[in-house]
Amino acid sequence: MRPPEQDHYHIARDTALKHLKQRLDRPRLERLGVEASEGGQLLTLPVLCWEVSVRLDPYAMTLLPQGQEVAIPWQILVLNYMGSRVPQPPTGFLSFADFEEARGYQSAFEGRVNRRLSHTAGRELEGFLAAARRLGAAVVEGEPVRCLFRFFPMLEFQVVRYEGDEDFPPSCSVLLSDNAPQLFSMEDAIVAAERLVAALDGRTPAAPRKEAPE
Repeated sequence: MRPPEQDHYHIARDTALKHLKQRLDRPRLERLGVEASEGGQLLTLPVLCWEVSVRLDPYAMTLLPQGQEVAIPWQILVLNYMGSRVPQPPTGFLSFADFEEARGYQSAFEGRVNRRLSHTAGRELEGFLAAARRLGAAVVEGEPVRCLFRFFPMLEFQVVRYEGDEDFPPSCSVLLSDNAPQLFSMEDAIVAAERLVAALDGRTPAAPRKEAPE
């Protein structure tokens, strides 16, 4: 009997986990903001306003303090971050199109991130500010409003929200810290920005609950 085929998310997760297990040097992990247990088999990472716990053997990733399983896209991001080299600290923010590595991905980022945020959590100012503060953002009010999010300890996003007028609706632009390419591929950067948009819309990193069979 053939074993069931894995989907691309699980393959990416397993590849990232294998890579991380080869790079469990404590100084590197600490510089990335990862807390490691004495045995190095339990890792904890701040993620926006949450923390996730990674047990390496047997593998499990849970959202603290609830103990819920973390959704697969989040697992891939966390494992890739933990396995990355230590980047330079961010010195500023760039639009996605400003990264040379982002060529060919601009339309995907615009549709899946900026327009989606503008049409959901970014539509109404007070709701947007409440959601941003709930995630731990530093907010600079004015026109435009700017919100700084620490996504991971060494990765930040800035969301700029423009109020609009009688001719143009409110709009949002998500900027990435300039060290992002040192941590992630551009595909991962898009997924991280998508996760931020989903979090602003009220979703947590927890996996959807599986319905019990009737």
